[in-house]
Amino acid sequence: MPVIEWENRFHRALRGSNILVSIDGVDFRIMEPSPFNPKWYSHKFHGPGLRYELAICIRTGDIVWAYGGLPCGEWSDLRLARDVFIFGLREGEKAIADRGYNDPNFFDFPNGNNDGKKKQVLARHETLNRRLKQFDCLQQRFRHDLYLHPLYFHSVVNLTQMMIDHGETLYSVDF
Repeated sequence: MPVIEWENRFHRALRGSNILVSIDGVDFRIMEPSPFNPKWYSHKFHGPGLRYELAICIRTGDIVWAYGGLPCGEWSDLRLARDVFIFGLREGEKAIADRGYNDPNFFDFPNGNNDGKKKQVLARHETLNRRLKQFDCLQQRFRHDLYLHPLYFHSVVNLTQMMIDHGETLYSVDF
């Protein structure tokens, strides 16, 4: 079901703009796989988890990218983005991200100088992450086979985007 569309980042884009999306990683708790392996460790909640990344169109607040389901300890935010996300960017295009995406070739992040608008964009992204975790299947520790987690995740992301499409929008930012 094509609800999340990468090309939707161009909706209402300002002519000449090279920053169209914000990106952020989000971790979800899982049961400790056996045998123990540190590749699952998430520094965000000090336990095993799966990491995903989401991108939101800055102008519309639509979810335009969802990818992941990989072990938190092996896949940093930057490594996850370098795996696929950066290859979808046009030449010169960047995404707003936090310091976990420390690559100025593809990401623009707050550096302390008049960054109020960038911080607003990132705060809205955290609102989306929180909205996803309102669904119990993503809020609670996942107790099913791990191959099912990406199916649950993408279902919730699609439902969330459909809710955005039908009036439950994220707050707007002026960027």
